[in-house]
Amino acid sequence: MFTSKSTENLAFVSRQLSALMEKTSVDDALRKMTESSPGGYAADIAYFKRLLGESSEVAPEMGPNPYQALGELLPAAHLSRDTLFREFVDYVQRSKIVFETYWAGVVSLVWYLTAVSAVAMVVGFIFSIYVVPAFRSMFEPFGERLPDFTRAVFDLGGVGIPAFAVILALTVGLVVVAVLQFHRRVQRLTPLPRWPSWAPVIGTLAETYNLGLFLNYANILRQCDVAAADAVRVAAAASNQPDGLTLQSLTNNSWAHGRSRVLKELSIAARLDNFDKELAHQCE
Repeated sequence: MFTSKSTENLAFVSRQLSALMEKTSVDDALRKMTESSPGGYAADIAYFKRLLGESSEVAPEMGPNPYQALGELLPAAHLSRDTLFREFVDYVQRSKIVFETYWAGVVSLVWYLTAVSAVAMVVGFIFSIYVVPAFRSMFEPFGERLPDFTRAVFDLGGVGIPAFAVILALTVGLVVVAVLQFHRRVQRLTPLPRWPSWAPVIGTLAETYNLGLFLNYANILRQCDVAAADAVRVAAAASNQPDGLTLQSLTNNSWAHGRSRVLKELSIAARLDNFDKELAHQCE
């Protein structure tokens, strides 16, 4: 998911920085990476320097990458940016495994739907161009009234069947576009829009994905000793959660949690002063 031609080096640099930071600060780790790495990694190191605020140099475009989301969390944890960087890199590595596992199934489904729609279009047009006219020419010389179903096939088959195939292809095309948009968002670890919440499958997928981002972002900020109220507020904004989701609303019995059992359980834990433990559990 997070590996592409533009981000392979970026992922490697982030792993090495995280390992170096077990013994030193992020600033020292960046300097060591600069001294020990060939020129091919200079752009990636510069990207992290700019992201972490050490350099004002304009970094080159790195393509869709999950570290863009780190910039949204950094202001809230600027006093603990070393911890934030380590926690975020660890989250990226764990997310990569999960997303790649599920993405393989999604890609297979998309290819299957695409193949079915392509076959349906070909069969539909062949049926309307060759099969329907051939059968019409066979029955017309009889001069008898044809059964209603047969006449319906003759009357609508030349237009209706291809139209159905085209509608099926357009529907599959919309699914493919939605999947591609989801893929781009995942590459950045950024949330999906909430507008498709009414859709039976896409809405649930978007809601679940955004909720996962919220839980992990809030947990990462709490690991950086960011106050719980600030962690919830920043994580909610960075994960496109419904308006009104705050620590105070979680501790309020009257707040509407919608369909989310996770938020309901997190709300109960917050009222029991077990917010951090439940948050970590939900992330796992």
